[in-house]
Amino acid sequence: MNRAKAVLFILVISITNSFAQGNLKKSSGSNINPFRRFIGNITVSGSIGYGATFNSHEITSGGIIQNPNSAPLIFDNTFAVTDSISIAYTNWIGNPSVIRNTPIDTTSFLLGTDSIAVKYKALGTNIPINVSVHYVFDRYRIGGGFAFEPYFVGEYRPGVFKGELESFKADFKLSYYLRWYFMLGGEVFKTQRNMIVVDAKVGTYNQQKKHFNPDVIKKGIFFNLGVRFEHSLSEYVKVYLRPSVEFKNYTITIPESTYSITHNLPAFYTNIGVTWRLPDRNKCPISSCHTQINHHHGRKNYRSRVHPFWKWQDPDYGQNYPRLVKYKGKNKRKINPY
Repeated sequence: MNRAKAVLFILVISITNSFAQGNLKKSSGSNINPFRRFIGNITVSGSIGYGATFNSHEITSGGIIQNPNSAPLIFDNTFAVTDSISIAYTNWIGNPSVIRNTPIDTTSFLLGTDSIAVKYKALGTNIPINVSVHYVFDRYRIGGGFAFEPYFVGEYRPGVFKGELESFKADFKLSYYLRWYFMLGGEVFKTQRNMIVVDAKVGTYNQQKKHFNPDVIKKGIFFNLGVRFEHSLSEYVKVYLRPSVEFKNYTITIPESTYSITHNLPAFYTNIGVTWRLPDRNKCPISSCHTQINHHHGRKNYRSRVHPFWKWQDPDYGQNYPRLVKYKGKNKRKINPY
C-alpha cells in the first residue's frame, strides 16, 4: 500500500512539473512585447568586398581610325574622304568628346565596322561597401539596401586587328557607383549555428556624373544573385561570406551621330560582412542579476545582462564558458587533465 502511494505521489509530481514547464514556455513567448517581437525579426547588415567587372562593348557601325601612338577614334561618316575625317569621337566609355578634322596619312589604319564588328574588353575592379536591412519571416527574408562602390577601370583591348588597333584607357582611373536595391532571399540549409541563404538583389545605380554624362547615357537595372554562408557568433550577431554574380549594362548615345554603343558589365563579387538582429526582448533591469539565458522576472521575459553579444549562448543553460578548461586545447587529449 505504501509503495502504491509512493508511485502515485511521484506520478502527480511529474504531471505537475510537466504542466509547469509547458506554461513557462508558453508564457516566455506570450509575455514578450508585440512591438519587440516584431523588431526582433529585423536584421541590419554591413559588408565590404571585392568585385571584378568584365567590361565589353562592340563598335558595329561607322568606322575606326587608328593613328600611330594615339587612342583610336570612331566616326559616323564614310571614309571616302581625301586627307581628313571631319568629325570623330574619343572617350565613348562615359563622356564622348568630339575631335574635328582628324588627319589621314599613309600611317593611318582605317576600318569600316559595317563589315566587321570590333569588340573591346577591359577588366575593372570594384570595392563594394554595403548597408542593408531585411525582415525575416519563417524561412524567408525581404528588405533593401544601399551601397557605395569605388570602381577602377582597366585598359580596353581590341578583339580583332590587335596589330593595327591599339589599346586605350578611359579618361579616369577611379570612379564610383551609388546603388539602391530591393532584396529577396530564403534559407536552403540550417544547423544550430550555420545557415546557407540564397538571395537576389534588384535595383538601380548612379554613375559619377564627372565621368559618365547622364545626358547621353541610358541605364538599366542591375540583377545580382548570391549565396550567403552565415555563422552565428551569438543569438544576435552573425558573420557571413557572400559570393555573387551580377548583370548590368548601359547604352551611350554618340553626340552628332546616328548610333549608340551598349556597354555590358557582368561582374563577380565576394563580400564579407556582419549582421545584427535587433533584440526581441528588453535587457534585464536588475543590475545584480547574473542569469545568462533569457529569463523571467515576475511576468516579463528578459535577455541576459551579462552574456557577451559575441559569444554563443547554449539554449539549455546559456553559460559563457560551457566547456571546462580541462576539456580544451591540449588537455582534451590527456587521460587525466588535472
